[in-house]
Order: sequence, then structure tokens, then C-alpha cells
Amino acid sequence: MSKAPRRLGRGLSSLISMPEETSQLQPNRAEGQESPPGNTGSVQLPADRIRPNPRQPRQHFSATQLQSLAHSIAQTGLIQPILVRAAADGFFEILAGERRWKAASMAGLTEIPAIVREATDEEMLEIALVENIFREDLNAIDRATAYRRYCDEFTLSADQVAQRVGEDRTTVTNYLRLLELPDEVKEWVVDGKLTMGHARCLLALPGPTARIQAAREAIEKEFSVRQIEKNVRDRLAARPQSADGKGKESEKRPLIRQLEEAFEQALGTRVEIIESRRKGKGKIIIHYADLDAFDWIAKDLGVDIGKVQ
Repeated sequence: MSKAPRRLGRGLSSLISMPEETSQLQPNRAEGQESPPGNTGSVQLPADRIRPNPRQPRQHFSATQLQSLAHSIAQTGLIQPILVRAAADGFFEILAGERRWKAASMAGLTEIPAIVREATDEEMLEIALVENIFREDLNAIDRATAYRRYCDEFTLSADQVAQRVGEDRTTVTNYLRLLELPDEVKEWVVDGKLTMGHARCLLALPGPTARIQAAREAIEKEFSVRQIEKNVRDRLAARPQSADGKGKESEKRPLIRQLEEAFEQALGTRVEIIESRRKGKGKIIIHYADLDAFDWIAKDLGVDIGKVQ
């Protein structure tokens, strides 16, 4: 019987301490006093012998938040230790707490309290990923990129990643699909000009040009998610003649349009429903932008393409 996959998810706190990084939660203790609960086994490491996690999912740190945290650390010290692993070259790589380390360095600390743990490369990414994904300020693109890196580095499917981090498979798949967006749109998501809800709606549009145009309009007009959904539906309704040349889009029944929209929202890609002249018959055309999108659609439909030779 195969061993069940580990599920970290919200249970990560059972493996490592998960302190808040935005404030000092406990009063500073004088030198020589006992460490707070959870700090047992911490050591003081030279700040210049610590380096970031090369598998850190978070690529964007708020300068304002770092400055605020650095000011707090300068006043009270770094209460909670960071989590590191020892590297072969004598350095220590951060498993969790990179923002605290950055802020402590900004505050001028030359030594950082740390807990040293053993961790494989896979565990290193997994710990950093799970530590970050449940923080509200991790932007959707960084999270999507982390999921994609997890899939690629360790040859895992979206299903397997979801199981490992305790997430719903659909959630992981929806994040991965954001990587289909044009770079310009992804930057707007990173900058907070668009939410993930806005970005998901854009995936129903065919091609980068349409997605960029719709995204730009949503930003300029400050669309809500409901408004951008309507805008995308209007754009899809205005599409040219369908692929087989039979019948214009404008001739489609309202029910068929609604069904197309439902399929597009569910699959995150363009879908056409073409009715046959014979009642009750027709065809569904599912468009995909690349092979990754094809794989995700296949998984959504329950097709195991690995068994197809």
C-alpha cells in the first residue's frame, strides 16, 4: 500500500514556529532571561552568514512594511527567531522568516536569533511556500509562480501540489492559470491594480491583446469584479463569426451564450458551443493558448493524458 502524501497546509505550525512578521508580539526580554515559548534551541548567527532562500516564493517585499518592521526591531530587538538550514559552504539559508531577516539587517543587527533545522531542497520550497501562501499580502502572481516552480522542480501535478500544501485542487489550478496572462497584466496584478478576481475573468478572452485591452479598461474605469465580468461577456458576445463559418455569433440563442460563459468561467479559456440544424445536436470547441493550458483543461475534465501514448 502506497504511503499517503504529507499534507502541510495550515498544519505547518506543527513543524515550525509561524510568528507574525509585521509586529513584535511579545515584550523584549533582558539578556540572560529564558526565551519565550517556541524559541527553545535558537542560536545567534552572524547576519552576514545568512542568505535568502533560493526557493523563496515571495519576490516582492513592501518597502514600507520592511521599514516599519525594522523600526520595531531597532527598538525592541528581534523577538522571534528565523528558521534556517546549514549550507555546505558555511552559510545558512533561510527556510522561514526572510522578511524579519531583511528588516533586522536594515535595523543594524549584526547577529540574528535563528533555529537551525535540517531540510531537503523540496522541504525548503515547501516550508517557504506554505509559510507564504496563507498570508493575505502575498500577491497572486508570486503564489502562482511558486506553484508552477513546485510542479516543475519536483515533477508534481497540480493535484499533487494541492495535496502537499493542504489546498483545494481547483484553487491551485486557478492560480496556475494566471500565468497565461500577458506579462503586462501580471505586473498590474503584482502592483495591486488588479485583483485575482479581475485577472481570472480576463482568462476567458482569447489572446494577449484582448486581455491587455480589457485589463487596461478595468483599471482606468475602476471596474469591480462584477463589472469586468460583464465587460468580458460583452467582448465575447462581439466576437466575429465562429470557426467553422456557420452562423454569426449574434445569431446564437441567449441560452447558448450563457452556457458558453459558464464553460469559459469554469475552464478559464475560450469555449464555443455550435448548435447543429438537427435538434439536440452540436459541438463544443475548447480553445487553449499553450500546452500547459491544455494539461490543466484535461485535468479539469478528468482526462489522464499520461495514459495516452
